[in-house]
Amino acid sequence: MCCSEHATLNVPPPVIEMLARYRQMQRTQGHGWGEDSFPDMFTWARFSLLGEAFDEFAASGDWAQAVRAAVGDGGPAPGIVVASLDADGGFDVARGPALTGLPGRPVSIDVIVLADADRDGALDIDGVRLEVAAGQATLRTLDIDPASGDVVLGAGGDERQIRCVEPARAGRLALSAPACARWSVLDERGRGWFPDGVPGKWDVNHQPYFHAEDIEFDLPVGIWRVVAARGIEFERQTFTVGVAEGETSSVGWEPVRRFDPPASGWYSADLHVHLNYSGDHVLDLDDAHRMQRGEGINLVMLQSGNMTGPLVYDRELLESTAGEPLWHAHDHTALAGHEFRNGLLGHLHGMGLRDVPDPPFTGDEGTPHPHDWPPNAAACEQMKDLGGTVTYAHPAASALDELEQLYAPMRTVEARELVADAALGLVDTMEIVSCFDDAGAVRLWHHLLNCGLRLTATAGTDVFLSFAHGPGVASNPPGWGRMYAHLGDAALTVDAYRDAIIRGRTVVTNGPWLTLDVAGAQPGDVLDLVAGRRLRVSAVVTGSGVRRLVLHGPDGELASTDGAALDYELEVDAPSWIAAAAYGESDPHTLGAPVFAHTTPVYLDIAGRRVARPQSARWCVRALDLLDNIVREQGRFDPARRDEQLGDMIDVIDRARDFYRTVQTGNPPTEPVHRSEGEPQP
Repeated sequence: MCCSEHATLNVPPPVIEMLARYRQMQRTQGHGWGEDSFPDMFTWARFSLLGEAFDEFAASGDWAQAVRAAVGDGGPAPGIVVASLDADGGFDVARGPALTGLPGRPVSIDVIVLADADRDGALDIDGVRLEVAAGQATLRTLDIDPASGDVVLGAGGDERQIRCVEPARAGRLALSAPACARWSVLDERGRGWFPDGVPGKWDVNHQPYFHAEDIEFDLPVGIWRVVAARGIEFERQTFTVGVAEGETSSVGWEPVRRFDPPASGWYSADLHVHLNYSGDHVLDLDDAHRMQRGEGINLVMLQSGNMTGPLVYDRELLESTAGEPLWHAHDHTALAGHEFRNGLLGHLHGMGLRDVPDPPFTGDEGTPHPHDWPPNAAACEQMKDLGGTVTYAHPAASALDELEQLYAPMRTVEARELVADAALGLVDTMEIVSCFDDAGAVRLWHHLLNCGLRLTATAGTDVFLSFAHGPGVASNPPGWGRMYAHLGDAALTVDAYRDAIIRGRTVVTNGPWLTLDVAGAQPGDVLDLVAGRRLRVSAVVTGSGVRRLVLHGPDGELASTDGAALDYELEVDAPSWIAAAAYGESDPHTLGAPVFAHTTPVYLDIAGRRVARPQSARWCVRALDLLDNIVREQGRFDPARRDEQLGDMIDVIDRARDFYRTVQTGNPPTEPVHRSEGEPQP
């Protein structure tokens, strides 16, 4: 069932101890384990059927109001109980339809408690008191045995026994596939069912899923819908199966390929995955291995990192395995990395790190590293010193129609220092496909490319494997968005993959497969030409959901088509670059974002000179001005060292300005500027 090809993963003792500690934390703290202040959006995101609450919260900024609006007047969803406390200390109850389950196998029930607007309240739930501030909402999740099926609620001397789960008769279901796959098993009401031993998870579309190869398990009798999938390279298939009492029903799936990049030397990766990040589960390496195999991902990087507090999740995993793959087979491998997080300046991660950077994060109040210092530039530099390839994560949360959107006066974890650090030669790649807005990432990236900077396109989903529900795409399967690197005839290894990234031989996608050929050159290649050279360019996209296939260059779109192939002849009169992209809307193979793919460019130099577009350089200088403003106004610095620490940040910005001002002349440096002597180190 575990899809590990019968291999036993070698788990270092510090990681075993770490997981035992996490399990104890989860037992005592619940789904927010590891955090002193668990973000509200993560708390409510656990409940996929309250998805409307996010729209309401965006409008009001009030989670209690958002939950009330999401619950509505039509009655709660199955498995949800809503208790509304009144001003006299009593309460009213609304219950969704009872779930069904097998006796002895607990079913999770969510109890939401809404307090009166003018009075603090409390509700006893199966004898445990839950206090709620006036006007607020809170929740508790209970595991109810269908043999009893009731939850007891009490307040103000009133006690009520609420039937939440009904016992059902049992049948058996057998699932099989030639390789590990993603399965969704849903009853006639759309409720998911999970075997024992695998974490129950829901994707952004509220579809339940788990990963397995050959597996049998008990479930209630009835008609079930089974969906089989395996990442983006294979077609999905839906089956309808009846399960009868005391009998075993079977579903066998033979996956059909949509496309086959490994056949031509292209291997997939998701470079931004969190194994444990608080949440509903504590997962071990077998879980991550099973999910990787079930999605058909060739390489996965599991990132250590903090959330809002001092705990650096999975730190021991990187410390114990740095420099070595977590596992390796001919068609899949994995490694540990680290995400350095600063909520004002941006998040970045390193591939191939030999240790955890020090400090491992900055800017989180109530931790040993509360200040926005040293600049992210110092973290980039240290990651490089530790052997890492540096990537800025999820660069933009909007389409960046206005540059000011990137520098709104709040901590949004967008890549605000990227424009500076790229100019200093400290950044190798950026996530063009991520959990945030791909269009904004592309806009930012194209401006950097237009300034002669050569950042490779990579992909990282930032999924939290330990989360059952959201927020958004956070509980999607890994690799729902992914990159492909061209290894050619080289065997799949971490080192070979990193080399391909450094050389820019990449394509990123959340669904379709995309190829680019520029006079025989592929993404990442540099063609040194004479002015007036004419080049044949071709791009081909494979897969569903694509509406437009586009060729991009420094001045925007060069050509486009609504077909699957695009041929174009380009005359190169000045230094340039050319890349292919595919755009669409929704598609069953794309979870949570418009259909999108993009290649790293082929770079077109003239007599050794790189592209230099003054308009993009002015855009970047404006970005640095906005960064300067937000750092001065919002930055957290040690009061006793404010001038010194702020000065370090301004020095980074000023040196980056020098680079872009040179680009404004139309004559950029051959290489980005580098760290000056005396730049602050962590």
